[in-house]
Formats: sequence, structure tokens, C-alpha cells
Amino acid sequence: MKVVINAVSAKLGGAVTYLTNVLERLPPPESRDEFLVFLPRHIMERQKAAARNVTLIPCEAGSRGFIARLWWEQVTFRRMLSALRADVLFSSANFAMFNCPIRQLLLVRMQLYFSELYLQYVESRTPLRSRFALASRRWLCCRSVRSADLVMTPSAAMLSDLRRYVEASEEKTLVNHYGAAPPTAKAPEEAHRDRTEVRLLYVSLYGEHKNVGTLLEALPLLNGDNQRRFRLATTADPGWAAIKWMVTVEDDLRIAKSAAVAPWVQFVGPLSLEETQALYLAADLFVFPALTESFGHPMVEAMSYGLPII
Repeated sequence: MKVVINAVSAKLGGAVTYLTNVLERLPPPESRDEFLVFLPRHIMERQKAAARNVTLIPCEAGSRGFIARLWWEQVTFRRMLSALRADVLFSSANFAMFNCPIRQLLLVRMQLYFSELYLQYVESRTPLRSRFALASRRWLCCRSVRSADLVMTPSAAMLSDLRRYVEASEEKTLVNHYGAAPPTAKAPEEAHRDRTEVRLLYVSLYGEHKNVGTLLEALPLLNGDNQRRFRLATTADPGWAAIKWMVTVEDDLRIAKSAAVAPWVQFVGPLSLEETQALYLAADLFVFPALTESFGHPMVEAMSYGLPII
């Protein structure tokens, strides 16, 4: 069987982690299955473990504007799919090919299109242009659900939210939870560890729905008790230069720089897989304050390291 995987939107964060995990666990060459993967050029280096029956094809369509990407997926990619003579298309990020000439599996993993919490607490504060863009993507995602042969979500909650906007029967849908590879290293023994200090960790890219401000505001409250000190390390940095304008950035930066918070927080990242592993190994507790998620992949990673999760 020849399977084409459309992963052009896997540029960073959980999308890259998911793609990496999938490619490492595809059927081996002995299965006689063939996989052709369209993905951004800059993440191809992370896929060094791809088997010889997996062909990586660089494509920058996911970095283009909304209309340009739509044209690529519906017109240009359709011609390529026909030439490749594939048996199945796996569209791995919310949008499907309409009237696809072969069977198509669609993964819907963007909770923000459908979350009532996000729409109420974040989207209502965004400019009209941003709300229109979100509504357009939600419409396109719903149209994609109708076009796909099978629709997959990473959690039952994601599927439930999706069904409030588009009809998706039991026969056409399935929930397939994310996973995490076992750690490749163990935390070193710390003979002189200060047991009065609790090391908190939050691994995530920064986003409006990540609710970093609430976590930062909690630090002075936790540190009001002289018995323990709580220090937070997080990759969800509101000061990250790559962040586009978000309604929460100014408030979160103000809180982060305040005298009551700044001594207790360390912003790190973006990090390599090895550097992120070191964060997990050094932490005592994993905290995940996100307002909404399709799944919350870092929580599974934290579980694999044996961390308690709040």
C-alpha cells in the first residue's frame, strides 16, 4: 500500500513531536508499505530515523498565507497525488482535500476552532480580522470533516467539541490518543539537593490559550509560605521573538517582570529534544494550566518521566 502523508503544517511544537513519533513507528520495509511524507524542509533533519520505505519530500506550503495554502492543498497537491498513484491520503492537520480521488484519513487537532472557553475568554478580545480568520478556518475544518472518509481526534473531548459544529457519525470517527516514547536517560542522584525548593515545570509553546499569566500569578502566593520556595521553569515565554501579536502578551510580560514574580521564574527555549529531556529530569512537579487543549501532549511526556502533574 502507498500512503501519502500531508504534514506541511508541522512547523514546530506538538505538531513536530507528533509527526516524529508517527514516522518512527510506521510499518517497516518488510511490510511492503510505502510512505511519502510532505513536510517543511527545516524539520527534515529531525527525521533521521525514517526507514527506507519512508520518503521525505520538502514542501513550504504550510508557511504560505491561508489562500495560497488552500490552493496548494486543493489544486496543486491533487495533481501530485494523481501522479503518485497513492492508495491513501493522511491529512494530519485539520484540513482535508475536498472530493479526494483516494480514501482520506483526517486528523483534527485544533481545539481553538471549537472550544467554548477559548471563544469566550480569548477570541472575544481579539480584533475583528482575527475573529474572521478563525471563523474561516473553522468553516474549512468542518467542510473537511464532511469530505474525509475517516476523521480522527486525539481525545474524546476534542471530538465532542467538533460535533457541536459539524455532523460526524460514530462510523466515521475515532479517537486515537497521543503517546510518548520512554525517556532515554534517568535523573542523576543529587546528594546535596535543597529539599525546601520545589522545581515546577511547564513545557509548551507560548499561546493565548496556554494561560501562562495565571501560573505566573500563582508563584507569589506559593512563595508566601516560608517553609518552601517554588521555582518555575517554562518554555512558554511571552517574550519569545517569534511570537506574533497576541492579546495576552502584554499582560503576561508585565506579570513576569514584576518584583513578586521575576525571581521565581526562568523562561527557556525553544529547546532541542535533549534539552527538553533535561528539563523533565530536573523537575519535581509538572504544571499544565492551559485553558483548552485537543490533548495536551506534554502531560504524556511528563508521565513518561514519572512526574506528578497539576
